[in-house]
Amino acid sequence: MITSVAWRRNAVTAMLASVAAAATDGVYYGFIRSQDATSPNAGVVPFLIAYIAAVALIAALSVWLILSEHRTIAKTMLVAAAAGCGALGILAIFSIGLGLLITAGLLAMAALGVAPQASRLPQLAGALGAIGVLVAGFTLTGVFWGS
Repeated sequence: MITSVAWRRNAVTAMLASVAAAATDGVYYGFIRSQDATSPNAGVVPFLIAYIAAVALIAALSVWLILSEHRTIAKTMLVAAAAGCGALGILAIFSIGLGLLITAGLLAMAALGVAPQASRLPQLAGALGAIGVLVAGFTLTGVFWGS
């Protein structure tokens, strides 16, 4: 049986992931603003800012879920956020990718000890859904197949 200290450790790791995602989002926004250039795909920047902010929000919400003993839902949310953040981190490796990959690692570490007997099907669906939202956002903003 996992003690309350372990739950708090997972919650702290998830909170660190939330802070890391918010910091990466702020750095990305500052990086884009400092370039003072126009993108050929104007919707990409707002989509990415919203996506990273959603990862930060999901990580913060999972802290509350862990501490209020809704650990199965928290694990699903953490796994989904880690998958989406990791996929975006690989795509953005030459700009903010390292921050996103660190965030994904923290999310994955937080998810490891939460609800060890939880079914993996919701976690897989959440991970695929997070990556699907990323692909759909890039498609709608014209990154993959033009606008």
